[in-house]
Amino acid sequence: MAKFDETEKRRIRFQTRRGLLELDILLGRFMEKEFQHLGDDELAVFVEILDLPDQEFLALVNRKETTDQLHFIPLLEKIRKA
Repeated sequence: MAKFDETEKRRIRFQTRRGLLELDILLGRFMEKEFQHLGDDELAVFVEILDLPDQEFLALVNRKETTDQLHFIPLLEKIRKA
């Protein structure tokens, strides 16, 4: 399991700046409300999700597509609720 120090968390925060306004808004809310509460396991999943192309990420968040990556689902729900 990866350990995320403050430098890694700053890198993750930077990666939440996306090319789509809709994602910027969703991720901005998520970062304000939930990011500081994520454990290392959830942060590792978040990094995987952030590696997705913007359109795919937005489609998953908006439930327009599904994923076979079942470990994404709990974090996608947190993003939706934020």
